[in-house]
Amino acid sequence: MSAKGLIRIGRVSSVNPANCSARVTFEDREDVVSYELPVLVRGSQDTKDYWLPTPGEQVLCIFAENGKSADGFVVGSFFSEADPPPASSSDKRCVVFPDGTKIEYDMSSKTITIECQGPINIKSSAMTITGDTTIDGNLTVAGSITSGGG
Repeated sequence: MSAKGLIRIGRVSSVNPANCSARVTFEDREDVVSYELPVLVRGSQDTKDYWLPTPGEQVLCIFAENGKSADGFVVGSFFSEADPPPASSSDKRCVVFPDGTKIEYDMSSKTITIECQGPINIKSSAMTITGDTTIDGNLTVAGSITSGGG
């Protein structure tokens, strides 16, 4: 592989969730499909951050200079005119899932917003809610509620 081919853009053709890897089709190379490439993540040792691109998603890949097309990585995906970003503020961190579920944190207002299309399950050994709390809808409790009285 020449130095020209070290950084490539392609589309994910398949993923291997167990290995956190993907195969990528490169349209500019007559639709050649890569070997299984590891997907770079933001943490893999003590703090783990798991993410895989979706088949069909456009990704950026980088390959080692040794010429072996198996020695590469999926660096990540990127926004485009066809797939614009879900937020337009440097103060926001946002994740939107295919079903419309959205988790957004706004650093300027210190607000986290969760729009969930299904149930939310929280598992904890203890939970403390401090501040004003509003529940709009039904509340089901398995166990007891203790008031701290104040």
